[in-house]
Amino acid sequence: MTYNLGVDVGGTFTDVIVFDEETHELTIDKVLSTPANPSEGVLRGIEEATTKADTSVGELDLLFHGTTVVTNMLLEETGSRVGLITSAGHEDILHLARAWTPGPLYGWIGMEKPDPLADLVDTRGVAGKINSPAGEETEPLDESAVRSAVQELHASGVEAVTVALLNSYLDSAHEERVREIIEAEAPDLPVSISSEIVPEYGEYERTLTTVINDYARPQVIQYLDDLDVSLEEAGSTATMNVVRSDGGLMSSTAAKRRPVELALSGPSGGVVGAATIAAKKGVPDVLTLDMGGTSTDVSLVEGGTPGTTRQTKVGYREFKSRSVDVNTVGAGGGSIARVQLSGALQVGPESAGADPGPACYGQGGEEPTVTDANVVLGRIPPMVQLGGKMDLDHEAAREAVAGIAEQRDSSIEEAAQAILDIVNENMYGALRVVSVERGYDPRDFGLVAFGGAGPMHANALVDVMGADPLIVPPGPGVMSAFGFLTSDVQNEFSETYLETDEDVDGTDVEAEFRTLQADAADWLDSEGVAADDHRFEYYADCRYFRQDIQMSIPVDVDNLRRDGGLAEIKDDFEARHDQQFGFSLDAPLEIATIRVIGKGEIEGVSIEASEPGDSDPSGAQVATNEVYFDGSYHETPIYDRTELVAGNEITGPAIVVENDSTVVVQPAYTATVDPYGNLEITRGDDR
Repeated sequence: MTYNLGVDVGGTFTDVIVFDEETHELTIDKVLSTPANPSEGVLRGIEEATTKADTSVGELDLLFHGTTVVTNMLLEETGSRVGLITSAGHEDILHLARAWTPGPLYGWIGMEKPDPLADLVDTRGVAGKINSPAGEETEPLDESAVRSAVQELHASGVEAVTVALLNSYLDSAHEERVREIIEAEAPDLPVSISSEIVPEYGEYERTLTTVINDYARPQVIQYLDDLDVSLEEAGSTATMNVVRSDGGLMSSTAAKRRPVELALSGPSGGVVGAATIAAKKGVPDVLTLDMGGTSTDVSLVEGGTPGTTRQTKVGYREFKSRSVDVNTVGAGGGSIARVQLSGALQVGPESAGADPGPACYGQGGEEPTVTDANVVLGRIPPMVQLGGKMDLDHEAAREAVAGIAEQRDSSIEEAAQAILDIVNENMYGALRVVSVERGYDPRDFGLVAFGGAGPMHANALVDVMGADPLIVPPGPGVMSAFGFLTSDVQNEFSETYLETDEDVDGTDVEAEFRTLQADAADWLDSEGVAADDHRFEYYADCRYFRQDIQMSIPVDVDNLRRDGGLAEIKDDFEARHDQQFGFSLDAPLEIATIRVIGKGEIEGVSIEASEPGDSDPSGAQVATNEVYFDGSYHETPIYDRTELVAGNEITGPAIVVENDSTVVVQPAYTATVDPYGNLEITRGDDR
């Protein structure tokens, strides 16, 4: 027997899911993360999960790994010391940036701007020029200056070197020569060149992205090397793939070269998994809601495909790297509620975190949180243990929320409900950003809820926004790890184009796409993907001529050869522009950048349907509890999700419990177990 395994490293827990290729059974486990050395927590989680699945590490076939190592490094600014070699006269590029001041509105007052990730003292400018737009050398590279710069940087103790020269996206010869010199003068230093990391125009973004790649690179190399050694010592011969920010996979060797593409590794898995589950159900258009302890991530999936962006943001830094388009809001189970001086109630973005955590954790936390409010209202029943292991202190939760009630001159239940109403409104605002503000009507979409807290709040959100149906997959607390098992090997290859539809025809554009396709095919070959499994997607980043708002338009490359091939791209662009902004222009279309995404299909997990059974769920009922809904307590049945079977119908109000999450079904709603084990929640009068 062989098994595939997905592992997602979070700030508090490491989630692991094991898939049995023969029986198609899934085994779920959670262990505490080990921030000081994440590989220790990963290995412990793998060993515990495989034991729980009655197998061993040695029987694993494929291992899919998502990590927050790069994310945390950027947020905490704990990366490596980077040396930067750039064009003479452009040494201040990271300081000048885009004249954008981070922080909230008016936050510039008293604000300290974040320091560049490559310090000015570690930056060297070298002579040599490539002109634009021709991309021709007008001044030779000063190789002696490069050697001096490398020797100085190496002696000063930098841990990696970034090379980002002006106009290198047009001709990479100078950057490639600088890399050769660095490898000869300082072979122990990792080096990245911007023409490989971001071969596109935009000097600042290209430089910043490549610096981030080197800022993370030494530690990522060490982390993955440690993990490889630990797995080998544990007897593993599994092929390990690392999850990218865009939800795709790449080998650990590729990840060591391009760690910038791991910045949103974890959140991407949840969106990909949710898209897979929804498409299997025949609901290709969904919004996703991933609510954890500190924050909530939301995204939009259209036609079964998660939305992506080329502008990835972590903390205050926004850089060019393809990622799943996720909007994050500071609303989680640990979000703290406070009454402001004005008397208004505020929830979040400050969080109690995992230590001390919400008051109900019994670890010394005293401030009221969203989780405490759910406990007070009975949404988390007394028999529930956090992660299936930790008992909750219900009295401590009531004491914490009582402070809010006293300040608001209300009952404890009213105070708890107010906390939930506000956090739900915060999440609704995030969902509007990815739907309404982009021209989509949320009533045309379903909602897939996951994360430890998402299924508790999703029904209330659906009630407000009108999304239908609400889908809660099995094991919602480990959805990111599940999503890893559904991912494909993939990478993106891009090229700045900057031509209008008046200056080129479809045949010209197709030729450029085919060149990038060849590069993508070579990369897939290097990742061990058989040629028969190669798949390619084509996109053109388009804008109106002399405008800067771009949209990525999917392209049918074969259609470019015939008359009107470019007209189809323009029609699609104008329709999307009108949808999002409400107007279109009478202006030429400019193709700014062309992109090819190379994919290699991997069968990491398959979702099998089961035969529907009886609609009566009474065999899964384990208790009855008083739960607060709509201003009063209701006698509410509690169901054990592991005992529910396909076809069961649960009439709200109801609570469905499992080890990694709790599902709330509100009055007037019905939850049905579908053939794939999902809970599909709809209004009772809509059935």
